[in-house]
Amino acid sequence: MLNSSEEEFRMMYQAEEKFWWYRILHEKVLAEIQSKFGNNLAISILDIGCGTGGLLTFLRKNNYSNIQGIDYSDYSIHFSKKRNLKVQKLSIDDLGSQFQNQQFDVIICNDVFYCLEKTQIINALQNISSLLNPNGIFLSNNNAFDIFYGTHDMAVGGKWRFTLQNFQEFTSKSSLKIQYHSYWTWVLSPLVLAIRVAQQIQLKLGLIDTSKLVSDVNVPSHWLNEFFYKVVKIEEKVLKQGFFGSSLFFTARK
Repeated sequence: MLNSSEEEFRMMYQAEEKFWWYRILHEKVLAEIQSKFGNNLAISILDIGCGTGGLLTFLRKNNYSNIQGIDYSDYSIHFSKKRNLKVQKLSIDDLGSQFQNQQFDVIICNDVFYCLEKTQIINALQNISSLLNPNGIFLSNNNAFDIFYGTHDMAVGGKWRFTLQNFQEFTSKSSLKIQYHSYWTWVLSPLVLAIRVAQQIQLKLGLIDTSKLVSDVNVPSHWLNEFFYKVVKIEEKVLKQGFFGSSLFFTARK
């Protein structure tokens, strides 16, 4: 039987290529890479906190080959290697020592900072800045706004939810400058907010067994999954820079 931690990663492994949220995020990353580098498929890409390798697999399917990932979880490494990806176990705190004399065109760090202390975030961004080529880009997605805090955050060990101002403060202590940001998904945010507020009330009333919490990565029925995906794609066409949502995506450069 899988333990709870391994079960979470198994769920992620099964969901990353199907779940509407992951698909949207992966396409956001690809769009930013193509906007900067066009059809150059030889660029070097590092995915920090690669999880079970869903993003790296997506990039590989789009013909990027100079890609690698790191993660601190043995389960992440296990599932990523099942996808035949170049990954290694490494803490984000050890970035500077592991990749000495190396630089990357693209560095990605999605949904990792929420589990770090603020001093670790600042140190990580400083190391990322030193690992980034002068013309490179840093891409990051993060959970946003405290009001969206719920059982998912607790299940994945989330310490924080962020705003743009938080990352402007963090990056001010490095050479990184945020060039673009967008909160998403604002169309679905009322639904997400209603669910999370209900969870907050249930937690306060002791109606939820916190020893059995799981994340929100289960793939819904096919029609509902496709509906959410299409709704968010329409949102992106209508609103290029979202002003509210449960996630914050940004691009930074030196």
